[in-house]
Amino acid sequence: MSKASPGRDNATAGTGWRTLLPAPLPASPLTTVLALLWLLLTLALLGWAVAARQDWHSRIDVDLFALLPHSERDARAEAALAALAQHGERRLVVLVGHRDADRADRAAQTLTRMLEPLPLMAEHAGAGLAQLRDGYLPYRAGLLTAADQAWLTHADTGALLERARAEAYAPLSHSGLAWRDDPFGFFGRWLSTLAATSPVRPHGAHLGVDDGDLHYTLLAYTLDDSAFSLSVQRSVADGLAAAIASLQASDPEVRVLRAGVVLHAAAAAQQAENEMSTIGLGSLLGALAMVVLVFGGLRPLALMLLTLGVATLYAAVLTWAVYPRVHALTLVFGASLVGVAVDYGLHALAASIDDDTPVAERYRDLAMGMFLAMITTVAAYFGLMLTPFPGLAQMAVFAGGGIVAAWLTVIFWFPFLAPRTLRATCGARWIAGWRWPRWRNDRRTWGIAALLALLTGAALTQLTVNDDVRALVTIDPQLGREHQQAGRILGLPSPAQMFVVSGDTPAQVLERTAALAGRLDERVRAGDLSGYDALTQWLPDPARQQADQRLLATRLAAAAPAMIEEFGIDPRPPANPPLDVTRWLSQPAGKALAHLWLGRGADGRYAGVVLLKGLAGNAHLARVAVLAGPGVDWIDKPAQVSELMARYRVLLTWVLLASYAACALALVWRYGRATWRMLLPPALATVLTLGLLGLTGTPLQLLGLLALLLVLGVGVDYGIFHAEHPGDGRMQVATTLSAISTILSFGLLAFSNTPALHAFGLTTLSGVLLAWLIAPLFRPVRLVQDGKT
Repeated sequence: MSKASPGRDNATAGTGWRTLLPAPLPASPLTTVLALLWLLLTLALLGWAVAARQDWHSRIDVDLFALLPHSERDARAEAALAALAQHGERRLVVLVGHRDADRADRAAQTLTRMLEPLPLMAEHAGAGLAQLRDGYLPYRAGLLTAADQAWLTHADTGALLERARAEAYAPLSHSGLAWRDDPFGFFGRWLSTLAATSPVRPHGAHLGVDDGDLHYTLLAYTLDDSAFSLSVQRSVADGLAAAIASLQASDPEVRVLRAGVVLHAAAAAQQAENEMSTIGLGSLLGALAMVVLVFGGLRPLALMLLTLGVATLYAAVLTWAVYPRVHALTLVFGASLVGVAVDYGLHALAASIDDDTPVAERYRDLAMGMFLAMITTVAAYFGLMLTPFPGLAQMAVFAGGGIVAAWLTVIFWFPFLAPRTLRATCGARWIAGWRWPRWRNDRRTWGIAALLALLTGAALTQLTVNDDVRALVTIDPQLGREHQQAGRILGLPSPAQMFVVSGDTPAQVLERTAALAGRLDERVRAGDLSGYDALTQWLPDPARQQADQRLLATRLAAAAPAMIEEFGIDPRPPANPPLDVTRWLSQPAGKALAHLWLGRGADGRYAGVVLLKGLAGNAHLARVAVLAGPGVDWIDKPAQVSELMARYRVLLTWVLLASYAACALALVWRYGRATWRMLLPPALATVLTLGLLGLTGTPLQLLGLLALLLVLGVGVDYGIFHAEHPGDGRMQVATTLSAISTILSFGLLAFSNTPALHAFGLTTLSGVLLAWLIAPLFRPVRLVQDGKT
């Protein structure tokens, strides 16, 4: 193709079984020793990794707050979010609706029977209502509504007798107790305030809720296993969908709404599986076709997979050795950054096409260019380690360690494993025969550049950014609508925004929660939210209970003789101590609402949660957020994570610029003033890619900047390869295969339905393709060294 004659040494080249045999070992004993040492170290690390795989799995972190600097993390906020996640993860809610309430109940019974084989446990609420009442009964002396408290303040014995007579002849008891156990209805009315926290009401043997002209019967389930278990996801999602289809086939007027984490997890897993089977299969088939067409054998493919496997092994081991816990995003995007490692193997294989140079000499010639490519790429990622964000630092360690390992693998093993020479295939000759223009310092070239700059500048003015964390998640539209409607009908609180109330004692937490509840009531009346879930709705603070006990005892002590004379009963309830948090948590209500109590933290303080319902719009949210104060913290998870994304994006922008400077410093000692030839291709590709994003209306996100860091790594490699081997068509083969492999690995994500992955893939596709096209334009006529050609 360039240096060698095409007719030599076909015994170790071309296709066939001979190419699967290793080439003769180089003569250098040092090379052999280094290769064996690298092999022993790799096998040792592989054995250790296999033995420790369970430990690694337990050390993977998925909490987005773990990406925050340690100095900015809020332990109470993380505890609140963890409690809510644990509470809701295994819950599944199904609403069966019909215009006729009895038909809705019958349809719900039919659906219940069809769901019996699934890994679900039904929650029966009928018996729980009586248990709820009985749990509060011993403490009823301290449980008064605000209205009853105000009435009792001014009530005399005559008023109490009138109230007792009215309650005695009332057709129904609010408490479900005998009249003698609640003669004034105080306890029953307090229990009614609990019912007011939810629109759900008993209907026959079920719980139901009305919405417009439809009546919905509520079916609540708890999963037997985690919602993120693939077997549970498929069983529940598929079984529920089949049951609903069968139910609606028999009665088309039945409407069913579903809500549960397991359904969203199943839909996400199905989408990921579909995209892997299409995008992943396309990437694999493309890589296979590329290797066969260009190298004419399977051994080059095996060597590429070996290089990436070793790189990933060392990257993972190094990262887990440095950090006690590794975030899942580190593994996902670190693996994408380490994908640059394939360049070194492609470079070495392409150099062996139609080349009869001795193996040791060839690799000595390649070593400097590959070393500089490795150093500049690692330098590009090193800036991530200097940031205070653990996630970025982990990505830098993962990618940097993997790239160094890939380079060492090529240097130590390829002289032994790679074919001594490869015969040029038609594909290789075709790529090497491309005639690329060079940059010319004339009016026409500068005119084209000026026009392109104007167009790019105009496109850049349309570029927007999007740091919303919701862009990272794709929700099935149908499931999203059903979940939102079920939440509205049931009056469920949002897990996204909340207050965390803390105090030195449980009593102080309850007192502060009660004060916050009073301010929230004002916001409810103003229309900023529809309601809230607070601990004090179910458990008044001890001071309030004691005040109610004293008030009730005083009034009933005066009325007791008259009550005994007229009705033959002593109306005074037992004077038990106030109900505290510990006893409340052991009762049915406390067990169901345990997520509202966080308990004692590592700092020795206690905390609880207040959840909000019906927040609509940023203006309403802002008016609620200002209610925070001493001991009351406002938590807005989407806003905080989005702010984190914005800060990451800004920081990554500076890291990207610093990486260009680091690459320049690493290259200038060898290339001098000609360093621009290596840096200009990725820089221009980056600017043009940003213009393309603006032109297509695709917002710039954090993942897009990670893609631009990848573009810098591969773009500098292209420039170095062209500078080290100017005019050598085999280097055009190497850079072309590198670009194709990177595009197949990551660029195809542009076809993903997940917006964040789509943006990452589009940025990678555009940036890598442009860097590959631009790099040959600035190639020198001869080898660049010390700034001279």
